[in-house]
Amino acid sequence: MSTEPFGKLKEILPTPASVEVGQPPQETQEIQEAQEVREVPEAPETNESTESDAVAGEILSSTDPVVAPAPVAIVKKDRLTREVEAILEDDLTDLYLSMPADKQLLFRQKGEETLSKIRVLLSQTKLNAKKIFDLIAEWLKMIPGVNRFFLEQEAKIKTDKILLVTEEERKESL
Repeated sequence: MSTEPFGKLKEILPTPASVEVGQPPQETQEIQEAQEVREVPEAPETNESTESDAVAGEILSSTDPVVAPAPVAIVKKDRLTREVEAILEDDLTDLYLSMPADKQLLFRQKGEETLSKIRVLLSQTKLNAKKIFDLIAEWLKMIPGVNRFFLEQEAKIKTDKILLVTEEERKESL
């Protein structure tokens, strides 16, 4: 490896004679190609080899790109949202755990979508219990092999609890 900075880059893309030093190059394609070709410096070899090094070598080969984990946005939920979320997941733990993994993912996503829609409905001046009930019932219908009457009963119970919590929240805010 060359000790001169950008030595490898100079070998790949020679500087055209018509471009003066300090002037930006006229060909943007050359710049794009230079950005695509990057040399990854190798770690110095050591005589000591551990088991974790061997495992790391198997997991990441030199051709695999190293991708940093995406940052997770932390969303602060207000008290009402947390309480509605707790009401929605109440008594569903066993049913959720009995679902296959792919159904669990869909159920969770639909539940989060339902929570956000209910939260929007609760922020309105006039509450519409029928819309909240319909949202919850539609979400609960995703549970496989459960009696329809049980689902409607659960949706009604959850709707009533949500309306009670919302009423208490509004009284406290006055």
